[in-house]
Amino acid sequence: MPKISVVIPTYNRAAYLDAAIASVLAQRGVDFEIVISDNCSQDDTAAVVGKYLTDSRVRYYRNEENIGMVRNWRKAVFEHASGDWFVLLSDDDYLIDPGYLAKASQLIADNPSVVLVYAEGYMLNESTGEQKSIILPFEGVVKGVDVFLSRGTIKPQDLTLCNIVFNRSMTMELNAFSNPDNIFCDSELFLKLTLLGDVGVVKGPVSVYRFHPGNLMKSVNKSPNLIYGNLDHLVEPYMFAKGRITSEQLAIFRKNTKLDRYVGNSLLRLAHYSRDNYRRCRQEIAGRIPDVIKSITSSPRYWIKLLFARF
Repeated sequence: MPKISVVIPTYNRAAYLDAAIASVLAQRGVDFEIVISDNCSQDDTAAVVGKYLTDSRVRYYRNEENIGMVRNWRKAVFEHASGDWFVLLSDDDYLIDPGYLAKASQLIADNPSVVLVYAEGYMLNESTGEQKSIILPFEGVVKGVDVFLSRGTIKPQDLTLCNIVFNRSMTMELNAFSNPDNIFCDSELFLKLTLLGDVGVVKGPVSVYRFHPGNLMKSVNKSPNLIYGNLDHLVEPYMFAKGRITSEQLAIFRKNTKLDRYVGNSLLRLAHYSRDNYRRCRQEIAGRIPDVIKSITSSPRYWIKLLFARF
């Protein structure tokens, strides 16, 4: 059976971290390790982790300085983890099914064609107490391309980070988490892997993803670098898919993800910050996905919006 590394990147979330670690240690029937990568926290993180270090499955690393979220992920997965497969469990999320990792491990062991496993779960809005379910339209082992084409069609969203078991060697071969400004790089990796093999599906809720004011994704539109960097979570899989799937399938992905609208709106947001930055980013994106840029710029509505955005 494969060994799974549960990587918990953390920064100043001691109040949440305890529940995340405890939820992993409750897993049964599977070979796993916990890799905690502390991005130079200034709170009680070390004290929270300390009480778990008597368990040989728990390892703690602390960066000398804050290297940013994505770099911390990459360092933990590439340098500290030792498992053949890994889960990225955010420090504010937690597992609720003690058999989750064992089910994923069995799917992997029984199906050599599987390149990742994902599962159902809950999304919890801490401000309102509202909890939504992620229910997948798949079961067992399915073709990865079918999962790829489902992107953008599953509500409230397709996946949460803690619900994915990634193949670590393939992740490294794909040079994942290489763009520090793409904080949705987990989605990029997920989509690319679906094009390289089959996908295992664990039915039933396995985790809780907490949505709260401290989530980093809320900062995206406040930073030109993040606005541009996050284009990669759809642009890179779209480019990666060319030549691997049919043109008809590529068109379905483009439509389901609303790729043209996403790229166009991102460029318009960039125009609010700097005309020069907008022009540079548009030129770079045009060199990567000229078909999408041609479609966007052929719309008079885009140019009207750009006029208001820039002036």
